[in-house]
Amino acid sequence: MMIEFGEPQSVLKSDIMDYVESALVDGYFEPPVSLEGLAKTLRANAMHSSAIYAKRNMVSATLELIKGKLSKRDCNRWLFDFGVFGNAYLLRVVNGLGDISFKHLPAMYMRRREKVDCYSYKTESQTIDYKEGQVFHLMEYDVTQEIYGIPQYFASLSSVWLNEDATLFRRKYYLNGAHSGFLLYMNNPNLTDDQEKEIIAKLNSAKGLGNFKNMFINGKGKDGEKPELIPVGQLDAKDEFSKMKNVTTGDILSAHRIPLDLMSIVREGFSPVGDLNKVDKMFYKNEIKPIGEILLELNDFAGFEVIKLKEYENLNVAEA
Repeated sequence: MMIEFGEPQSVLKSDIMDYVESALVDGYFEPPVSLEGLAKTLRANAMHSSAIYAKRNMVSATLELIKGKLSKRDCNRWLFDFGVFGNAYLLRVVNGLGDISFKHLPAMYMRRREKVDCYSYKTESQTIDYKEGQVFHLMEYDVTQEIYGIPQYFASLSSVWLNEDATLFRRKYYLNGAHSGFLLYMNNPNLTDDQEKEIIAKLNSAKGLGNFKNMFINGKGKDGEKPELIPVGQLDAKDEFSKMKNVTTGDILSAHRIPLDLMSIVREGFSPVGDLNKVDKMFYKNEIKPIGEILLELNDFAGFEVIKLKEYENLNVAEA
């Protein structure tokens, strides 16, 4: 069953949690989540993408690569795919002398075939089938199926999208000049229909696409009220924007679990710990080292050492 990135809805009431397995289509297993959707989401929110890049860099810095087996560039791309898609692939390459090395394969276009441990690079224009045991697939465990992995931040996708929606709405709000979003109430019985139409046209010309719509009402002098300009959403929108950004940002940071101290982020109400060595060591122990140990599966696949973990070093060597 394929999950589509569509209209926003509650995760508990949608099909997003209802899939059981990856569908087999024309001999290829389709991912349970749209990989293109995950790739687009990477660019939807600065905090989300920054956390993935930061964790990639931290993990990369703890790895020692055996010369000639895996390049730093291929390793970093492999790590980044793992962070974005929950899946990462390396191709076993054998040269004329029989030496074995590994090259990165883009996770977005990799598909598993019906036969176990057989993979293909598949796009709209070409398909490359690899032999059994030629591709190493690193995947984040998913409790509902075992064909593909699911990224750890998956539960925060709604917050990422909501954060983006708030930002896009705010951009439209400012492009509109913050003039609109009001109700113009008049009480003039002498206004002609043509004059009212002219007022409405001028009000509408002040708004941008997708922004607040201005409204005009003429009481025709029936209630004795004076002309009044009534804001409809401007002030509330400013407060709601900040609340929305703060709440969704908190969800995103919780999903990635990177301490704000290490990301150089200052948030309202946040108090830095002060001892970065302590924060860094705890994060290394709880997050970076476990990821590194998962990566060591590559050595088992290769049958020899391709990567190994470096010993932890304090941020401030002088205090070590």
